[in-house]
Amino acid sequence: MKLLIFLFVFSSCSHIGFISNHNETESIRIEGETTESFHYEMQTIEIFNGKVKYIEFPVDVNDGTYNIACSEQNFTKPKEQNYEILVEGKKAFFYYSESYFSQAKKHLCKFKGHQVLEVLVKQYPYKEESLNVPKGKVTLSKKDLDRVIRERKITEELYANSAPTMYINAPFVKPLKSFITSRYGKRRLFNNKKRSQHLGNDFRAGVGVPIPTSNRGKVIFAGNLFYTGNVVIIDHGLNVFTFYGHLSKIMTNVGDIVNQGDIIGLAGKTGRVSGPHLHWGVKINGENVDGFSLVTESKKQFSEL
Repeated sequence: MKLLIFLFVFSSCSHIGFISNHNETESIRIEGETTESFHYEMQTIEIFNGKVKYIEFPVDVNDGTYNIACSEQNFTKPKEQNYEILVEGKKAFFYYSESYFSQAKKHLCKFKGHQVLEVLVKQYPYKEESLNVPKGKVTLSKKDLDRVIRERKITEELYANSAPTMYINAPFVKPLKSFITSRYGKRRLFNNKKRSQHLGNDFRAGVGVPIPTSNRGKVIFAGNLFYTGNVVIIDHGLNVFTFYGHLSKIMTNVGDIVNQGDIIGLAGKTGRVSGPHLHWGVKINGENVDGFSLVTESKKQFSEL
């Protein structure tokens, strides 16, 4: 099933509901004649920071990739950003996600000049935890800091060059069914000193446990990073990525097309860790969001199959 996916990093435990609809009418001309008007309905949703929502709406344009423009409404000069979406069969599909760090209250999104989405943002009560790790993983030497900066530039470039179409052909699934040792969004205190946020989900996994992919995609990185050790990053298309960290062994190569469930590595404890586990991350349109909400919402995308 072809899709339209709009990626904007978002928040919520899927406490998201449609609140109201508003109509906008566009007069369509064909060879100089005015035909029946097309109605754009504006949906209103609520969502938490750090979560994802699947949305679709009818449009009157040809199939293809388009942009949707969203602006934050709580400022004198609203911040605006364009996001890629796909249209198939007069219907637009996309994933709307809000950044973990978002302080926004409301966004308005326009397609072809028509308001189609109003987003009301709520703050999720993420928990806190304390971890003890080697001192060198908290207070970095100049050499390590330089490495972290280099790696950040490399991954940012990868995330900025997603495939223009979707590879996925089924809903996303959790990579493992094991116990969750640390959930997305936890505020972390390392060695009672350095604070950060955990922007992924950690699964209990002993060294050597096979790690499958959560959906079909293309491997764009397979290597070692300072914080997350041996890592595989998969591009699922249209700025949707999954991330598999702390592996003891990588079993795939850059450029490989992998299917859902394919083994891409073995669990381990490389990088900044207090024990072996799998760190599973999801990045949509440049923002790290809760992968569990993507698993839930992606089922709606394939509900008609």
